[in-house]
Amino acid sequence: MSTNRTLEDTAFWKILIKIMRIVLIICSVVSTGCILVAVVLRMMGHNFYGSDEIILLFAMWLYFIGAAYGSYENSHIKADLLNMYIKNMHYKDLMNLVAQGLTTIINAILVVWATDTMIWTLTRNPATTSLKIPIAIPKGAIFIGLCLMLFFHVYYLYKNYKKYKKFGYFSSPNEGDYIDEKYKKLDPSCAIPTKMELNG
Repeated sequence: MSTNRTLEDTAFWKILIKIMRIVLIICSVVSTGCILVAVVLRMMGHNFYGSDEIILLFAMWLYFIGAAYGSYENSHIKADLLNMYIKNMHYKDLMNLVAQGLTTIINAILVVWATDTMIWTLTRNPATTSLKIPIAIPKGAIFIGLCLMLFFHVYYLYKNYKKYKKFGYFSSPNEGDYIDEKYKKLDPSCAIPTKMELNG
């Protein structure tokens, strides 16, 4: 049995990602379909009663599960200006770890706020005006989405910190990036050039 098995290799991880993808597909199809039906009915002089509430419900889940999926893929929008100017992988990834740590802290604060809001919503149990859809359903998207984001942020922060502590870097290099000789010796499979090799 391999000792290098990670959380990403477990059934839990794979099922979680599959569920997120299914939710995103369903929410995309339903919200888009509702908008199209509402437009067609309006052109025919009819109204789609409560369409805005249905669209809002699925759009909330689409948005927040989509944000969580972005955290899983690490594909959310970032301002990586430092990565353009810092070419030493050791220092660049140190800045990346700091940024990931701050992101995780902010995300944790948002989860606390979302938890308070969710508890308040479940206690009061408000509903939408037309279709009487419980507000807890769209609010649940905020809570679950933020919890999933925190889960991925904490996992990647821990994973990247372990690799950084062991090898002195963790990310994939960009053009012109280099690593110090002492860190390259720690990772025999490292293909990143040293500054001397880069300069020829």
